[in-house]
Formats: sequence, C-alpha cells, structure tokens
Amino acid sequence: MNLSPSVAQWAREWRGPMLRFAMLHIQPREEAEDAVQDALAAILGTDPATLAQTDLKRYLFGILKHKITDRLRGKYRPEVGYSEAFADDLDNVLFNARGHWVDGVAPSSWRTPEDQLHTDQFFAVVDICVQKLPPKTARVFSMKEFLECEADEVCATLGLSKADYWQCMSRARKQIQLCLHQNWFEGVTP
Repeated sequence: MNLSPSVAQWAREWRGPMLRFAMLHIQPREEAEDAVQDALAAILGTDPATLAQTDLKRYLFGILKHKITDRLRGKYRPEVGYSEAFADDLDNVLFNARGHWVDGVAPSSWRTPEDQLHTDQFFAVVDICVQKLPPKTARVFSMKEFLECEADEVCATLGLSKADYWQCMSRARKQIQLCLHQNWFEGVTP
C-alpha cells in the first residue's frame, strides 16, 4: 500500500502523542499500539478531499478515541446488537417524512476559522494540563471526559470504588482549573 508523502509524514508526527493518549487507557502497551495502528489504518481509507478539508489532528484523535472506547467496551461490556427496527425508530426521530432534519436536532453550523483556532489553542492547553496530572487521575478524567465513559464503566475498567472515582475526578478538575487559570485565562503560555 502506497502512502502519500504528506499522510506518511503526518502519521509519523502524530504516532507518539497518539500512543501516549492510548496508553492512558489501554494496557498492555501492545494493546495501545494496536489501537493507534487501527486509527492510522482508518485514515488510509478516507477520501483525500475530506482530509484536505478537515483538521487532521482532530480527525485522527477522534478515530483513536473511538478505537479505544471500542476496545474498552469489548473487554468490559457484552456486545449489544441493534435491530433494523431501532434504526428505523432513530430515523423517525431525526428526520421528517421528506428526509430533512427535524427542527432542533440538526448538527450545528461550522464555526469561523478564528473561533476554531481559539478553540484548538484552548484544547492544546487542556491537553498539557491533563498530561501534568498523576497517571491514575489522568486516566480517570480522560475516560470520563474524553472517552465519555459512564462512572460505573470507569470504575469497572480501572477497578476503582465510587469514592476513589469521585476523589480522582475532584482532584483532576481542581488541578486542571488551576493549570488553565495559570496557562490560559491569565494569558501565560504553558
């Protein structure tokens, strides 16, 4: 399989940060590496026109997030199948008879480039703040906020009690709040 030079270079550039993110959630390292490889392989099947119009980092980390979540759920939760009836019900909720979005459920409009840059910079600072957390606290916070796992799933996955979970979340929020105050809201660069 032949990679375009830009995609190959981009994959080399982001593999390390992706692996660090995956290792927060998946152990052993080989499992995390597999999730990263799956995410990198997924980009190969993406239309180049789509890649040209998107933030590649956000796109690839979005794929990685789903690969991690799938692996965690596969380990700790039985697979649930969805019937065609469920898909039809969902379509009826989201779309009207003419196939148009129902009012209030359509995806929101795109932001301006300035808004997007501001948001990207903010989340880069958040990422730095999360990386500064102790490993256990970072793992709990990241599973809850980035992977959108429920508290019970985080506890089951990491073998935590509810009290330990809430303590980690409280500490993470306080430390991230302080970090953001120092590195974002005060205007100091991290």
